[in-house]
Amino acid sequence: MLQRICLVSIGCLFSLAAISQTTSLQPTQAPQPVQPTYTYKKLNAGLQYAYIINKSTSPRPVEGDEIKVNMIMVCNNRLLFSTAQANKGKPALYVVNKPSFKGDIIEAIMQMTPGDSIVCLVNADSLFKNTKNKKPDFIKTGDKLQYFIKLLSIKPKAEVQKEQQAAFMKQIKEQQAKQKAAEAKQMIKDDKDLQAYFAKGNITPIKTTSGMYYTIKQEGTGDNAIAGDSVTMNYTGTLLNGTKFDSNEDTAFHHVAPFQFVLGRGQVIKGWDEGVALLKQGSKATFYIPSPMAYGAQNRPSIPANSILLFDVQLVNIKHPVSPPPPVPVKPIDKTDSLTTPKQ
Repeated sequence: MLQRICLVSIGCLFSLAAISQTTSLQPTQAPQPVQPTYTYKKLNAGLQYAYIINKSTSPRPVEGDEIKVNMIMVCNNRLLFSTAQANKGKPALYVVNKPSFKGDIIEAIMQMTPGDSIVCLVNADSLFKNTKNKKPDFIKTGDKLQYFIKLLSIKPKAEVQKEQQAAFMKQIKEQQAKQKAAEAKQMIKDDKDLQAYFAKGNITPIKTTSGMYYTIKQEGTGDNAIAGDSVTMNYTGTLLNGTKFDSNEDTAFHHVAPFQFVLGRGQVIKGWDEGVALLKQGSKATFYIPSPMAYGAQNRPSIPANSILLFDVQLVNIKHPVSPPPPVPVKPIDKTDSLTTPKQ
């Protein structure tokens, strides 16, 4: 239910309201408040404003700035909005945006400087026409909304953006730290599960410093693949329980062409980027990849979250990137050329 409020009382919140002289009153009479008279300036057909307090300082808010204000909105002696009520007695923070319609109070606020107080008259029809709020029944066509606004401070757009960027980076770092801690915990669990799997299958793999395991089934020839190489692979992937989830050698998965990617560019999961770099051309191996080096906590159609992945792989081909041709030397210009030297 909307609260009733006297317009004179609202005026007193922003200035010392005029009080009638008590010398002309009888002792038994209480002094009666007189509503202040404002001289309004017309900004456009839908908005007028008048200063209650004009500090005549600087700066004025511009688009993108953040402002701190106290504000009350009333119509027909009823309170529609109060920043004090909405924010438990605290001022409200708003980002100054481009006025959305003629009569938007932001146009008047942009005439203020810190410490100023103003009263605005806004065409109620224009405001409710341009907002999603339903016009209350007690507001009739042609009524004016009255705003009392005190501008407390202005934070420049550049400072707002700097603070937003700092807050964003802090959030990213916190998320990364949280993810890193979760991955470390998951790595311990996955390693225990892998150790049990190896013991049961009598498997003796090699462990890398990052925590994945691998076995070489067939040694290839030449040098190991390195970052930047284009590699061609055959593979079959299974879960730890033996469920096959993908393969380019099994026609059931409908893609039998060898898989190509550039090593070390993050085009594949971490376990592949690390594992393939351990192989020579022609090598066959099995990778045992803990979930943080695979898809982690992601749920995929055929791979549950935090799944350890096993890949039987064959490195079919390694193609080194073509080095760019050496630069062509440019002959320096002879500044003693005959064209610039007088003939004898």
